[in-house]
Amino acid sequence: MKNIYLTLASILLVSLFATAQTKIYTPALRAPVDNASGQAPDATLDWDAVTGQGQTILYTLQLAQNVDFSDATTFEPTILTAVKMNELRFDEIYFWRVKATDGTLTSDWSAPFSFRVIPSPAITSPANQSTQNPDPLVKWTALTGVTYYDLQIDTAYSWAAEASGSTSQLNDVFEVDETIAWAVGNGGTILKRTSSGWESVTSGVTSNLLDVFFVDNSNGWAVGAAGTILYYNGTEWSAQTSGSTAQLNGVFFTSPSNGYAIGNAGAALKFNGTDWSSISTGITVDIYAIHGLDENHIWVTGKSGNLSFFNGSSWSTSIIFNRDMLGIWALAPDKIYTSAKAGRVYYYDGATWTEQASGSTRDLNDICFINETTGYAVGGQGTLVFFNGSIWGSIASGTTQNLFGINFSSESSGYFVGNTGVVVAFQGEGFNSAYLKNFSLAAPATEFQFANLLFGRNHYFRMRARHASDTSNWSSARSFTVVASPSLSKPANNATNIALDTLAQWDALTGVVRYTIQLSTNQDFNDPFTFETGANTYRFSGLSYGQDYYWRVNTRHAGGVSAWSEVFKFTTSNTVTLTSPADNATDVARLPKYEWQHIRGTEKYLLQVATSGTFSDAVEYLASSNFYQTTALLIPNQSYFWRVKGIQGLDSTSWSNSRTYVTTAETSINSQNTQSFSVHPNPGNGLVAITIAKATLQMNVEVYTLIGKKVFATTLSNVNSGYSEWFDLRDLGKGIYLIRLNDGKESVTRKLIVE
Repeated sequence: MKNIYLTLASILLVSLFATAQTKIYTPALRAPVDNASGQAPDATLDWDAVTGQGQTILYTLQLAQNVDFSDATTFEPTILTAVKMNELRFDEIYFWRVKATDGTLTSDWSAPFSFRVIPSPAITSPANQSTQNPDPLVKWTALTGVTYYDLQIDTAYSWAAEASGSTSQLNDVFEVDETIAWAVGNGGTILKRTSSGWESVTSGVTSNLLDVFFVDNSNGWAVGAAGTILYYNGTEWSAQTSGSTAQLNGVFFTSPSNGYAIGNAGAALKFNGTDWSSISTGITVDIYAIHGLDENHIWVTGKSGNLSFFNGSSWSTSIIFNRDMLGIWALAPDKIYTSAKAGRVYYYDGATWTEQASGSTRDLNDICFINETTGYAVGGQGTLVFFNGSIWGSIASGTTQNLFGINFSSESSGYFVGNTGVVVAFQGEGFNSAYLKNFSLAAPATEFQFANLLFGRNHYFRMRARHASDTSNWSSARSFTVVASPSLSKPANNATNIALDTLAQWDALTGVVRYTIQLSTNQDFNDPFTFETGANTYRFSGLSYGQDYYWRVNTRHAGGVSAWSEVFKFTTSNTVTLTSPADNATDVARLPKYEWQHIRGTEKYLLQVATSGTFSDAVEYLASSNFYQTTALLIPNQSYFWRVKGIQGLDSTSWSNSRTYVTTAETSINSQNTQSFSVHPNPGNGLVAITIAKATLQMNVEVYTLIGKKVFATTLSNVNSGYSEWFDLRDLGKGIYLIRLNDGKESVTRKLIVE
């Protein structure tokens, strides 16, 4: 009976197994994830394995550029669950799907995934709008599936700065056509651009002007602080009565007789061709921007994302996102863009607002579109972002100033403006000057070092990738400025008390071969000393004391010579700084050591010591270093004065400030050896007898002035105890002297007074 049950169980299991394998599952796609972007042209398509009735499962992959797979490429069935693509086209969207078969059954196609191939290489350094040495290293993210990279660098670019003639902050610009443009700014500034350049135009006001709009060459308006509204009639600007004191931030017209101005605290005004009148948009907070399509499609936006839309009869409010909106541009009722704080861009598709990555984190103060595939926004610290119809990306602006307004009249002409009078004009694609340099780099390179770039110039660079079947778009252009000249560091500008052989130093630059240094005693460098070095230091020598010097540096490489650096000035030392003994010191040893600060480049020092503050009785000593050790005992409890000057060749410093000190009252050996020798008569006329108490083989007899100058010396041999000898010192003249006896073991000093 047991065997019967076992047999039935086995049959049941086999039946269940057969039932479970009557279908094969559809593979689940894994990577790239659906709607992925930035994929390499050799992207690997990966999916999950499935099981079936047969032992071998084969997978069929289809790749297409049409979502209905009408143009699909079908790959040979494979047992693998991943297939690597080859030479996909850059910036194209691909759709892919997979089905499985076990030889008996075939699954359904998987739900298709899509991905976009990267449009261009991603440059990682140098940073956009940075300052670089003339040999900057360019780096980019490695990209597989490519064979070459093309790199371009030029001094010509899509955007070029123009001289505005103003240093005021410019807040907005409007280009009427390719020959006429207007810019407005702080302090009532109005600038007009004609074929001859930018020129200042009288506004008649001093209020900050924040926005400008023209209907045609004969009808323009500018608005600003304290309710200011100005009108241009084709000849001159004049004030219009706004009836408001609010700051007006934006202005927009659909015709000369239909316009709007908006501002702080919800201020909104409408112009009917004759007068301005207050209206309500439903927004009560600050309104920053306005744009429209016609009189039935007007949008305003501002603080905290408040938005209001006018449909020709009424205004309706909503919130975009809780973030200040600074600019707005409408292409169609279902294609509206706003620029906001912190680099945010928002897009309205007719139903919902969504955020778009701009490639920047700076406040985006204004936004402008030429068409659906070409848009720009500008913001803080020279930020310029570009929209190509699918994504935003940061591009070079050529300036680091804050930017506030941008406007185009056509695809080929436009301007942006900003702080300190910055005006930058659009010039087309760029990269077309005689300076243009092209490089072709074999993959898998990820860096390239430029060399010998022009000093002080803006350089713009971009790159693209290619393989046998396609070439990518050029990357967004980046810019950097090559240093104009070396930057001096020390001696600091206007430094004083500088040594005669001071070491000049400046910031080291790479990509240069030599530095030229000029040194002059006048700031015009009429007749300078010129030196050269390969290092970023140079030691001057042979300078004069107390002299003003001016110095500057330039550098060079095979591509050119830099401008001269900023001129620095320094003044050499003209006095010695004394250190020891301290001024007014007391109880100073009778064999003092004089010390002072060394002036580099000084050959020797002259020391004067005197008992008079006028140095009328000075004794002089030469020292080759910054100290002098006295060798003769000075008078105890005596005031002395001392000073020093430096000497180099025939040049010398002024005397240092003098110092004074008093020697110690102890008499050292003299008081301990009162019987060592005697002098008599003392006081006397200088004819004296010296009696020596102890016998010695040799005795040195020396006579010094009070300031240590030796004025007499002799040596006695085989001296017996009690030996006495007369010495004629009358030629010394009247004064106080010190007689010193030294037998090689000890010295004893006595005071001698000559009357």
